[in-house]
Amino acid sequence: MDNDKWQEFFQSNVKSNLKRVFVKVMTSDHKHWFFSDYDVWYDVKKHCEENSLFIKDLHLQFRSHKCIMNLDDADGVYLVRSVLGGFGIETKQYMTVGILKGELVHKQMWLCPELIKEKEFEDPLDLCFEEALITYEQEKKTN
Repeated sequence: MDNDKWQEFFQSNVKSNLKRVFVKVMTSDHKHWFFSDYDVWYDVKKHCEENSLFIKDLHLQFRSHKCIMNLDDADGVYLVRSVLGGFGIETKQYMTVGILKGELVHKQMWLCPELIKEKEFEDPLDLCFEEALITYEQEKKTN
């Protein structure tokens, strides 16, 4: 991940950016994506699929707190916004990051905006949202 590009992006609107949780992605063609609007994930997915690319780096960041995801041996990456709540308890917002390995997605739920990892679990591929998953088993092996 190119920290200079991140600093330039962040400094361009510091006041607003201090309030946001960011997803930072670098694809295998070294293109960088910095976003807090989840819909940009669909653009990343399209870019990877159309160009046979994979995600090389994925970070979550809130202010100076950075969480680097380990993508070693991944067959794909899963990213989705999620909430957890119930009657009489406060609703919590999360970014759920998953690493596809074989037919299982190893998920981590990161509490927002604090970026505290609260839950880890595995789900079979067929229980995951297809639009949130970028698979690249073949692309990564050929690159």
